[in-house]
Amino acid sequence: MTQLAVITNRGSTRNLRGDNWIEPLLAAESNVAHFWIDGADQVAEAVQRCAAVGASVIVVNGGDGTAGLVFAALLNGNAYPSLPALALLPAGKTNMTTAGWSLKGAPEAAMAAVLRERRLGGLARHAVNRPVLALHQSDDTPPRYGAFFGAAEIVEGIWFCRKHIYPLKLPNAVSHTAAAALLLWRGLRAATNSSDISIRDGELEIENGSFFVVAVTALDEILLGVRPDAAVTGSASAPLHYMSLRTGPRAILGAIPNLARRRFAPGEGRTVRRLERVTLNFTGPYTLDGEIYAAEAGQPLVLDGSRHLDFIQIPS
Repeated sequence: MTQLAVITNRGSTRNLRGDNWIEPLLAAESNVAHFWIDGADQVAEAVQRCAAVGASVIVVNGGDGTAGLVFAALLNGNAYPSLPALALLPAGKTNMTTAGWSLKGAPEAAMAAVLRERRLGGLARHAVNRPVLALHQSDDTPPRYGAFFGAAEIVEGIWFCRKHIYPLKLPNAVSHTAAAALLLWRGLRAATNSSDISIRDGELEIENGSFFVVAVTALDEILLGVRPDAAVTGSASAPLHYMSLRTGPRAILGAIPNLARRRFAPGEGRTVRRLERVTLNFTGPYTLDGEIYAAEAGQPLVLDGSRHLDFIQIPS
């Protein structure tokens, strides 16, 4: 039977409840190694321990942030001569990567499905190879990995809300309404500011200026089931979707009919492309799979989809 390893992040949102639901599921299983971690600094060691026991499949019991750290430990390290497949449980604050590439539903049901399929004949038949989004910030820093990158006014607004609105401990409805109103206001105003972004494909500048959102993803969906339009510029086999939406009423309001049909298509103030690699120059916050980081002047971010991993997908 396939040697299975499980990494459980106690700090992931759904694991913070403290109920140890996973060990009773694993107790009756053979060839399963379970490693608990308490934070990001323990992920690389946990991956090495998975390699030491010969695990060909690693279950990540955490959110997208934990999954990205596991990607980095595998792709930046040398613990595995042949990379294992990953089964991602939706146990975090953000589970876009999990939903797009691996397992959906409650973590308990997803873990039970992995164990069931393992007993029925193995997990290899459920493995799907996917390009992973790599983010390079400088030559001397190992790349970060994930599935979804976002920047521009919407991320600036989210960062502002986290710093100034949510700490007020207002009722959820009030906080969310205030945050939504702020994001809409930031999108509708057509101001050029310090968050202007320059986007290049190699030596070719794609566009520059002020944007409501700039997104690069290896996922087939952006958010809430919205998909990039299929008929876009660039090679259909390129691993990354690039999308941007300008600020201002014409661009924001013009995008609403598209979004209502759950697609994002080119149009006034909207760009959609498929790319192998993209370089962004700007100053300000950006998000990679829900975690927020800062871009600095003179340090371009380079995103590419040249690395791949196998993910376990089990139909629900």
